[in-house]
Amino acid sequence: MPHPAPDPALARDLERIKRYLRASGLTQISPDEKELRQALASFIVRRTPALLAPWLRDIGSAVGIPEADWPGVRKDHAAAMERWARHIADPSDIETYIFLSRHARRGFIAQFPASRLLASQMRFVQLLSEELEREFAHDPPLATRLRQLLTQEFQERVLHVTDFFVQAREEELREQEAAYRTELLDQEASYQRAIDGAPACILMVDATEGTLMDANHVAEHLLGYAREELRGRPFQEIHPLGERARAAALWRTAIERGHASRDDLHLLTRGGDPIPVFANAGYIEYGPRRWVQLICVDISDRKRLESQLIQSEKMAAIGQLAAGIAHELRNPLAIVMNALYDLGHILGSANGEVAEDLRIAEEEIGRAQEIIKNLLEFSRESAAEMERLDVNELLSRTLQLMQKYLQDNGVQTTTDFGAIPPCLANPNALRQIALNLITNAVQAMPRGGALTLRTRTIGGNIVRLEVRDTGVGIPPEHLQDIFNPFYTTKAPGQGTGLGLSVVHSVLRRYHGEIHVASEVGVGTTFTIDLPCQCHTDVVAGPPEG
Repeated sequence: MPHPAPDPALARDLERIKRYLRASGLTQISPDEKELRQALASFIVRRTPALLAPWLRDIGSAVGIPEADWPGVRKDHAAAMERWARHIADPSDIETYIFLSRHARRGFIAQFPASRLLASQMRFVQLLSEELEREFAHDPPLATRLRQLLTQEFQERVLHVTDFFVQAREEELREQEAAYRTELLDQEASYQRAIDGAPACILMVDATEGTLMDANHVAEHLLGYAREELRGRPFQEIHPLGERARAAALWRTAIERGHASRDDLHLLTRGGDPIPVFANAGYIEYGPRRWVQLICVDISDRKRLESQLIQSEKMAAIGQLAAGIAHELRNPLAIVMNALYDLGHILGSANGEVAEDLRIAEEEIGRAQEIIKNLLEFSRESAAEMERLDVNELLSRTLQLMQKYLQDNGVQTTTDFGAIPPCLANPNALRQIALNLITNAVQAMPRGGALTLRTRTIGGNIVRLEVRDTGVGIPPEHLQDIFNPFYTTKAPGQGTGLGLSVVHSVLRRYHGEIHVASEVGVGTTFTIDLPCQCHTDVVAGPPEG
């Protein structure tokens, strides 16, 4: 019957042990002494059953084998001794070492230290040796030779068992290391997926060099760079020049304290546009790597809301101021105007210079009253009734009233009125908006120009009005201030700075929106979206009360 072939690694191990034994002089009996080998093998098979009981009593308590397990241990050890005996009789039969090699890795004996198995084996060989002396006492030379062969074979067995256990532990360590590496890779992949899936811009900055190590998808989209382009760049380069010292301070503080944050930084896009961010920095150590993780939240919307809140607070403050001014000045101005009217009638036209002075005084008081009227409109909650009106007709009448003013200033007017059904709206409010925007456009064209009014409906219930001029335009840095009360770029005496503030206030009251687009030297377009009930069956409801 052919013997099972070992795998190449085991074959190399078996040959290595044989070489060690031969070279060290431990091999005293060659594999060719078949009769001696057969005699020892037969002895082991014959005497093993009787030795198992005393052997179990000795090693059972010594190595902690529960007595309930003894029958199984007896059976397994008897089979092991038979395999070993076959190897002693025929060294080419290596089933015993194939079995030991496998079980040292995955079997029952792998659950315990090698010393536990070797101690048990040593005791059994000791019992065999004692029994061998008794059985062959009549032939001392043969007994000596058999004992030499038993010692030689057991030495070989000890070396193999030791190697098998060491190899098993090395293999176990390699498997654990591979599993650990796989787990680490899985964790890193999971971490990377979490970073890439985060809704904020995340940048990883080397804690030693201060260079960018990595970036997530949001950072790529926000900044306009691929992560490959960002890697290796000094992280300060993605901040405006004036903020780089603050960005470096954030990085250093995170390294020193473990965490830091700022809300006064911007990130620069590929196009050079600054994006306001709240930057949260945390120091991370992972194996040999150390970095600062920057989580940058785009706060453009928050800044915009803050700006709107500030604008709203300004409007509320100027509204209170306007109410006070109106109450303090309106009545005295009315008295002065009446007095001037009486003086004009008393003096008549007898003194032309005095009459001219009175006329100028009346005009200036009228101007002051107009300012107060605007302030009142700006500050109060209007109780004007809503009524059914034609927006295009209202704009046409407004243009007719201002026709002389437009002509005197060299302004050519073009209208592009869309089909807008009758709307339920406040005519005074719409008229106020139109007057202020047209006046503002004319004043923006000191040398004349073109004025275009365009209307259309958006989404059914939104009326859109566009007022476009070819004036001087508004510089970008001034756009955020044009709706502030009393803000004006006109020369003194040419404007109060309330026109656009009044428009903004009226639109806010009626839940409308205003947007502006301007280019210096080209012109400005104001776009107004005003909610209206735009359908043909609009009927104004009866007044309340």
